[in-house]
Amino acid sequence: MPKRSSARTGSELFIVDNSEDDWKALRYLKDWCELSRSIDIASGFFEVGALLALDGEWQNLDNIRILMGDEVSRRTKRAFEAALSSAACVLDGSIEAEKQRNHFLRGLPAIVAALRSGKIQCRVYRKDKFHAKAYITHARMEVVGSSALVGSSNFTLPGLTENIELNVQITGSPVSVLQEWYDERWDEAEDVTPEILKTFERHVRAYLPFEVYTRSLQQYFLGHEETASEWEKDGSRIFPVLARYQQDGYGGLLKRAEKYGGAFLCDGVGLGKTFIGLMLIERFAVHEKKNVALFVPKSAKKPVWERELRKRLPDVFKGYSRLKIFSHTDLMRKSEQEELDRVAEEADVIIIDEAHHFRNTGTKGDEGEGRKSRYWRLYDLAQGKQMFLLTATPINNRLTDFQHMVELFTQHQADHFAGGTLGVHSLPGYIRQLEKKIEAEIFGNRPDQEELELNTPDVSLRLSADPLFDALVVQRSRSYVKESMKREGDGDVMFPEPRKPTVAEYSVRQTYGKLLDMVADAFHKRDPLFVLGIYNPYAYYKGDSEGVATALERGRLKQVVALIRTSFLKRFESSAEAFKQSCWRLLMKMLAWMEVHCETDHEKAQLNRWKRKHAKLLDYNPDKGLFDDDEAEDDLIPPEMLETVDKLPRDEFKVDEIIDDTLADLEQVADFLYELEKFKPSQDLKLKKLIQLLAKDPVLSKHKVLIFSEFGDTARYIAQQLKDAGIDGVDQIDSGTKGDRATIIQRFAPYYNESSSAEQGDKEIRVLVSTDVLSEGLNLQDATRLINYDLHWNPVRLMQRIGRVDRRMNPQIEERIVADHPDQKQLRGTVAYWNFLPPDDLDELLRLYGKVAHKTLRISKTLGIEGRQLLREDDDYEDLRNFSEQYEGQRSPDEDLHLEWQDLLKANPRLDERVNAYPNGIFSGKHNLKPGTKQVFFCYARPAHDKAASDASGEDVWTADAGDVQWYLYDVAPGEIREDAPMIVGAIRSTPETPRVTQMEEAKLSNIRIAVEKHIAKSFLRKVQAPLGVKPVLKAWMELN
Repeated sequence: MPKRSSARTGSELFIVDNSEDDWKALRYLKDWCELSRSIDIASGFFEVGALLALDGEWQNLDNIRILMGDEVSRRTKRAFEAALSSAACVLDGSIEAEKQRNHFLRGLPAIVAALRSGKIQCRVYRKDKFHAKAYITHARMEVVGSSALVGSSNFTLPGLTENIELNVQITGSPVSVLQEWYDERWDEAEDVTPEILKTFERHVRAYLPFEVYTRSLQQYFLGHEETASEWEKDGSRIFPVLARYQQDGYGGLLKRAEKYGGAFLCDGVGLGKTFIGLMLIERFAVHEKKNVALFVPKSAKKPVWERELRKRLPDVFKGYSRLKIFSHTDLMRKSEQEELDRVAEEADVIIIDEAHHFRNTGTKGDEGEGRKSRYWRLYDLAQGKQMFLLTATPINNRLTDFQHMVELFTQHQADHFAGGTLGVHSLPGYIRQLEKKIEAEIFGNRPDQEELELNTPDVSLRLSADPLFDALVVQRSRSYVKESMKREGDGDVMFPEPRKPTVAEYSVRQTYGKLLDMVADAFHKRDPLFVLGIYNPYAYYKGDSEGVATALERGRLKQVVALIRTSFLKRFESSAEAFKQSCWRLLMKMLAWMEVHCETDHEKAQLNRWKRKHAKLLDYNPDKGLFDDDEAEDDLIPPEMLETVDKLPRDEFKVDEIIDDTLADLEQVADFLYELEKFKPSQDLKLKKLIQLLAKDPVLSKHKVLIFSEFGDTARYIAQQLKDAGIDGVDQIDSGTKGDRATIIQRFAPYYNESSSAEQGDKEIRVLVSTDVLSEGLNLQDATRLINYDLHWNPVRLMQRIGRVDRRMNPQIEERIVADHPDQKQLRGTVAYWNFLPPDDLDELLRLYGKVAHKTLRISKTLGIEGRQLLREDDDYEDLRNFSEQYEGQRSPDEDLHLEWQDLLKANPRLDERVNAYPNGIFSGKHNLKPGTKQVFFCYARPAHDKAASDASGEDVWTADAGDVQWYLYDVAPGEIREDAPMIVGAIRSTPETPRVTQMEEAKLSNIRIAVEKHIAKSFLRKVQAPLGVKPVLKAWMELN
């Protein structure tokens, strides 16, 4: 034992300060365990490592008493209980730390047994602050006597082995005085042995396979769900109204946005995204007093968002409002600029409804320019703000749609996702690789370079397994929601039953006659349909166009030409009226361009000759632009891509060649218009088919019908023709409709928009003809029947349309409708739709489309263009099944896993509470599903950089709470590791009766655990650039023997 002597006094002290490797406080206690019958310990607190370090020695004692302090003086019972809980947490933490090096906590079961038998007793002194540190040993032999070590070492492994402490040995009669002092304090202290025992027992008990299985499921979903706070449960108006899946979705959005600055809600159409948006507004604007900017489609601003907010959160508009609502188009309005500037300066949160409208970036323009697109204006506002994007269709054609929306809140910082658990160091590069991988899975390796298009139905299941998508997106299929609500007992939330779609056949050739051949001939020219040189001037540049325009600008102008050609074909199929109006608009634009650019006498003479030749035709003088300024139609031709062409300098551009090509285009348009002027509605077989359906079909002739066309010209044309044919209750709406859209919506669907038939009277609309301006975010469930008048070229658009009537039903509203309209009883709870289709002319139309779009399309009666192949009547079942899968949404493996967790919670009351009480690293074992195969399952919490904790502490903090949870399955024979939770779950699935069976040696299991942690370090921690010392946390593991 270290001995210190004083030459001046001649006295000696025995000091133990842990400074010498072979003599530490731990050795002192080990030696005394051999000699003593009991030890009394006084310590501020103790950790399990101290007792485990004495394993094999302390068992020689008859009795150990441990007297602890509770850190501060706490005189109330509640304060003491809090202190006791704190002490238990410290002890619990010490056991968790011990598990890192002692995987099976060898030595702890003996401590538990000693606590149960009373061999080890624990008390807490709470009369005053207690910081004493003393170890009093009572030898078995009187000749040895008692001894004590008094000083600074707490009963912890560092206190006994590592820290430089000052402890002095006391012997002889002073020990008796010290013993009296200890006994007095012991008598005044409170027994906490049962609490300490309980803390230890939860770590050492033999856990069942079912407990590891449920713990792992709970942890797996915990990473993406936020636990509801007291405010949500008791103070929120919206939260109690939400279904469980909506509450989960809201919590998931908060968690994702907190980590990454933004989050997406991509639930399927009709699943109540608006209510989750309302919950976000209440959370931020009402509860947290933050400033919120909400951007919504113009058509949904008043009838949906303002109405619901005034109804459910009336206080949000009172006094100084922290909520500002804008329509998407307000971003381009000069009158709104001042308010938008305030958003840039003051808003904390931005919420975007129907966010897919911002999937195209458009023109960036220079600072201060008016040419900046809607996307870039929103991008400028978004800097430094948390963003929530709501859309059922995050991907329309390419994965870059999703990338562009993500970049609104990442502000084009390519390595925004390098931290956290993702380790994505370049977002554009990651998206490119992911797109290639998905294209290969869907289309295979194609030798041609034909452009491929992806859309949400194609990729949703594949994306659900992607780590980046999963980290940013809350997306539940309708199929999952239905099953989830069954489990939650939300039986009063209903969805209508979709009926088999009906094909309304017509003939393009019989309708158009000679015009179809003229269009086909025009499409088969070297430059299909039109040259459109005025829209692509760089094709006529005299020098090297690369020097004056970027590849992006040149490509964009080519794309404009392709889009205009494609649009003409789509309008041709839609209606003769839409094609005619488009021809007139293009003709007037080209003439305007010619007036500016024809400068030589020869050029002016050419133009005048053309005007004289077509003087009769030119009596018509339309006053519209080429395309309607339709919010919904900007998907087709974004306005920012149709910029006015400035006068071209002749020394740089071959203006004479553009004039020649434009004259040829003018001639082509004139030929079309001469033929179109002969066309009469009486020849329109497609229109006749529609009138026949609305007049004679037993349902469509009496009940509400919603008719969709992609084009305003077609919508206005058929609405007028229906009225002329004597169809009652017809009205029409498109982006150009004057007056209040909300009023029209209420007249068509009064019950689902706070009104009734009695209130609307003779103003009620039975047949509403609309463009896609009504295809998003509106409640039109008063109608149960829908007609697609045009070929639905994009299945995403079709789903949005059907989602207007195929939505969650409100039982109270349904009762009111049936009470007022008993004849609708059989219709309620069903939806049906008709698709207009020209079966005999489809091949020709698709060939023409391929000429201008440079891609091959397929068509389906239900999915539309870009869906599956065209199926005949006797094949409809397969086609319908495909559509049902896509519209209902095939449940992802993770969704099935979540339903499994919900089933367990329902079948086992208070299961969540019990699982929460489990410590980390619980272990069990069971027989493998595959006899003879040995595997080991692991559930790990993987740490990530904790931004909030780092900001608060000023240091780089990594925590498991900021990270995610991953499952691993180690296959013993090949030494392979799998990480796919839905594929692994079958191996660990258990019931409460599944017996615990452990056969592998602990040493072997420990080696496997070390191997898996090395794998995590290489495959994950290195990728996310975690600092040295950061480790994953084992939540549960199980041998499968």
